[in-house]
Amino acid sequence: MDKVNTNNIIRGTYGRLWMDGELLAETKSFEAKVSMTYEEVNFAGDLGTHQRYMGYTGEGTIVLHKVDSRIAKKIAEGIRTGILPDIKYVGKLEDPTALGAERVEFLEVTVDELMLLKFENKAILEMEVPFKFADFNYIDMI
Repeated sequence: MDKVNTNNIIRGTYGRLWMDGELLAETKSFEAKVSMTYEEVNFAGDLGTHQRYMGYTGEGTIVLHKVDSRIAKKIAEGIRTGILPDIKYVGKLEDPTALGAERVEFLEVTVDELMLLKFENKAILEMEVPFKFADFNYIDMI
C-alpha cells in the first residue's frame, strides 16, 4: 500500500458493544486483548533462550457512562451466591467511510470487580468494568 486514504482510518466513535445480545449504548470505551503465555526452553550448546507457546489469557476493560445498574443487576446475585452468570460480549468497530467492519465475540466473560457506589460533585459519572475471557472469535474482519 503506497498511500493511505485518511477517510479509511477508523474512528472509535462508531464502536458498539453488546452484552448477551443487549446493546450497551452507554459504552464510552472498550478494549480487549490476549496475552500469550510461553515457557522458556533451553538447549545444551545453544546460548539462546527459546520460547514454547503454552496458551493465552484474555482481558479487557469497559468504561461506561453511568446511566443505570445494568452490570450490577447482571452479576450482584452471583457475587453473593457463587453462581455467576455466563456472559458474552460482542464488540463491533465500524465507520461509514472505512473499508469494512470488525466484530469480535468474547466468550466465558468473567467480571473482575464491581464498583458498588461512586460519586463526585460536578462530575459526569463513569463506571469501569475490568473483565477476563476464556475464548474469542472474529466474526468479521476488515
